[in-house]
Amino acid sequence: MDTQTLLVQHIIEQSPWLTTYCQTMPKRFLAKLELFEVEPNKRLITKGENHPYVYLMYDGSLQIINEFDNNRIFAYAAKDATGFSGLLEFLSGQEKATSTVLTLRKSSFLRMHKSTFALWMEEDIQAFRRIVRAFANQLYPAFFSMGSAHVYPKYIILLQYLAKTYSSQLQTKNLVTVNQTREELAQELGLSLRTTYRLCSRLVEENMGVIVRKKIQLTREHMQCINTTLENYSYEQLP
Repeated sequence: MDTQTLLVQHIIEQSPWLTTYCQTMPKRFLAKLELFEVEPNKRLITKGENHPYVYLMYDGSLQIINEFDNNRIFAYAAKDATGFSGLLEFLSGQEKATSTVLTLRKSSFLRMHKSTFALWMEEDIQAFRRIVRAFANQLYPAFFSMGSAHVYPKYIILLQYLAKTYSSQLQTKNLVTVNQTREELAQELGLSLRTTYRLCSRLVEENMGVIVRKKIQLTREHMQCINTTLENYSYEQLP
């Protein structure tokens, strides 16, 4: 075995959850599993795009969101490790992702290309049965509690991201620059570029930031306004 495959095998052996699904895996598929780590507040999957992988998250936390044309974002599930991503599209035979998946903290995965995953499932019926049952159990709480899910305006999503990512930095600095350009921020939050430009213009108009060289800059005063807005915001609940 190469070094990467040995590391994958070690991770599986150290995780009872991964062992449950991989214990009967034919050995040749072990080399097809890839280690994949994603930093906090990064996009793993984007709604409407084709995504080639199935992910097995063994450490981390994800948020699943859905963007609608009425300027709302439906944040209908937060999911801590362990769990699957990309499995719904695989099982239904659909190519385009149904939702956007973002990391809430640094998250670790084993991932496999869907075409290889299909071969594994065909040859390992025990793993297939365990995965389907576990995936159903994973979905059940999200659908059961959907009546109380949070519907956020896109502007609030932007403010939440800025507060979560940069509040701590402004405790020791007077000014911070958001790392991403507005184009990169659009990809990060799963929003259209047009929407992101509009939200950034509103941010400036409401004195919650400035745009310098295509990037958002925030002062402590800006962050105080952002936090005050978030504190005063009452989320809507779906009926």
